[in-house]
Parts: sequence; C-alpha cells; structure tokens
Amino acid sequence: MKHIKEFSEFLNESFFKQFKFNSHKNHNPTADILQGHLDDDTFITYGIYVKDSGAFNKGDEFMEIYTGENYNPNSTKRSNSRVFAPDKIPNKYKRAWEELKDKYNKEYK
Repeated sequence: MKHIKEFSEFLNESFFKQFKFNSHKNHNPTADILQGHLDDDTFITYGIYVKDSGAFNKGDEFMEIYTGENYNPNSTKRSNSRVFAPDKIPNKYKRAWEELKDKYNKEYK
C-alpha cells in the first residue's frame, strides 16, 4: 500500500486526510507537534522544539512517523514509530513533511 501520492496525483491537493495539532502547552512541554494523517493507520509529524530540552535546542525540527495498532486500535498493521532529523527524512516523506511545516508556520506559530 502506498502512503504518499505521486506528484501528478496531488497537484493543488494535500497529502493528508486530516490534521491534529499538539501544542507544547498541553502535550509535550518542550515541542509543538503537528500530525498529518496519511491514511487511517499512518501519520507523520512536523515537530519543533519551542524550548531548550537537554540534547535539543529551541528551533530544532524533527519528523516522526507512526503506523499500526498502537495508534489505531482497529489497524491490521504492526505498530511502528521512528523519529528523523530533517536531513535524514526519507525522500518519500520529505514533501509531505514540508507541507506540515508550512501549515505549522502559517497557522500555529
């Protein structure tokens, strides 16, 4: 199953079915996280540290990917999650992550 649409399939269209914003005020005390749901079982995030946090500095960005039954109890996929620094994001997710980053900067910053 493909999670990311081909370029020709998404012109003027979002990669995502829905979004969810998790503010540092009520979720992670040091980072804002914007979720973009690719399908019912998979979402990626744009995350940015809004406060210094040990190994991370204010302004550091990251991407996480979550899939499977831990994130959707009805899923038939095995649970999986990974975190990537911006320069390590797999190419197939890079444009989607950039869409989340743009949305965060326009609507939540």
